[in-house]
Amino acid sequence: MPLSPDPQRPLSLVLSGGGARGAFQVGVWKTLREHPNGFRGAPDVISGTSAGALNGALIAAGLEPEDLLKFWLDLADNPPVIANESFFRSLGDELQRLLRQEPLRPLGRRERELRIFGGLLRKHRWYRESGRLAMLVEFLLTARFDSISSLLATIQSTYVFSTEPMRDRLAKAIGARELRGSKVKLAINTVDARTGCVVRIVNHMPDKLPAASKHYRYEPVISLDMILASASIPILFNPVRVGEMDLWDGGLLVNSPMAPAVALGAHRIVPVLVTLGPSEAAQPMRTLGSAVERLADTFLENAYNTDRKLLLDRNALAAQHGDPDLRQVDLFRAIRPTPSGHFDAGSYLYFERNAMLAMYEEGRQAARAWLERGPQLDGRDLAE
Repeated sequence: MPLSPDPQRPLSLVLSGGGARGAFQVGVWKTLREHPNGFRGAPDVISGTSAGALNGALIAAGLEPEDLLKFWLDLADNPPVIANESFFRSLGDELQRLLRQEPLRPLGRRERELRIFGGLLRKHRWYRESGRLAMLVEFLLTARFDSISSLLATIQSTYVFSTEPMRDRLAKAIGARELRGSKVKLAINTVDARTGCVVRIVNHMPDKLPAASKHYRYEPVISLDMILASASIPILFNPVRVGEMDLWDGGLLVNSPMAPAVALGAHRIVPVLVTLGPSEAAQPMRTLGSAVERLADTFLENAYNTDRKLLLDRNALAAQHGDPDLRQVDLFRAIRPTPSGHFDAGSYLYFERNAMLAMYEEGRQAARAWLERGPQLDGRDLAE
């Protein structure tokens, strides 16, 4: 069977990022573990980003699918975030400063702003609430953008929420303050906030480091901070200090990280995504929410398609040149959600118990359908 254990052909699970949609991956893993045609044990290699890094670390730690689900439902019942008071204090102080300086604005600027305001009165239906709101937004973005820029430049904080409590949740789930001694080869994917470079933290030394080996950091013991860093959404959450680096969510650049799976020796890769396939997503956008969802999905899909095409190109080169160091890797078609009301614009951050249980069940169904069709290899013959 395609997913049967084979020491000569290590099997990898690649788990994408996706916020609360990570519950979908737990349902997928539940079915992959229990189905007769499934994994029959832990994968040899796991590469994950953001929510996928959380799930990957928990699987590598030996947790059962039920334990993973309990972890996600605990996040729903007791959100492990704290609003950053220093951010809001700085925001309040800066707003007051701008108000105090308002009477001191140069006369020339006031005349320009009055001209723009007069144009807005003629352009919009100011006698309606919607017209007044449109005027306000347009006025701020045209006549007073300097104030917005000043506000952003002087807030003395870089994030809205702290993820500090999340460390304790991870420790409780794993049963330790770090992940050590795992037989599963694990890659945690992050981005260095200062350099903008991808940083792949791996708990096993790759046999042959890729050419861009500076992007790999070998850590036989994976700390909770390393796992948290992969899920730290920029601006929303604080960057996490690991050594000399400040790390952010790997989903910025590598949301479905297949390269580290290959570097860690995988011969077979099963991607688990949280976005709808292109054909399912190709519906008209009728609301702002659908546009936001399409925007988020587009970023994540582009990351997957980039990694997918690079791997397929690599396979083509391996077949052409017969280089034993450039082995071909079987890439299976991704396991994805199907269209439903549970995967909308807010579902990336909707940590609510019933919604997450619904996504978990959809993950189980998606994996069951994927297995019963027979895991299909991806390739150039399929639509890209």
